[in-house]
Amino acid sequence: MKKLLLIVASVLLMTANVYAGDCTADAAKYCAGKSGAERMVCLRIQQRTGKMPMGQLSNKTCAEMIHSVVENIKKSCDPEKDRKGVCGDVKKGKGRIITCYYQNMEKITPQCQEAIKSAVGKVDASI
Repeated sequence: MKKLLLIVASVLLMTANVYAGDCTADAAKYCAGKSGAERMVCLRIQQRTGKMPMGQLSNKTCAEMIHSVVENIKKSCDPEKDRKGVCGDVKKGKGRIITCYYQNMEKITPQCQEAIKSAVGKVDASI
């Protein structure tokens, strides 16, 4: 039983740090002084900027992770309740909707809140 718990704990720790350090250089280069959701949005903008497949980001794993967490936010947040209901007057692009969600955490749906918190946590763990 102790071995099983040790194995489960090890797997969870490895999963939690799967992106550890992948975004460090890009965050320092493009998003210095930013943290939390602001840093995540900054990296997303860099990930979508430029002609390279990863945008301006130098680390492919970081670019893929940023894309993944943003897609999860899009799937988790309700288009009617969260997007139109809370952030309906916000123009799409440059991370404005995610920023709106983050600034209105108490107003968005629980699944959207969880997606935002999870995304910020993954990005923070990658720095």
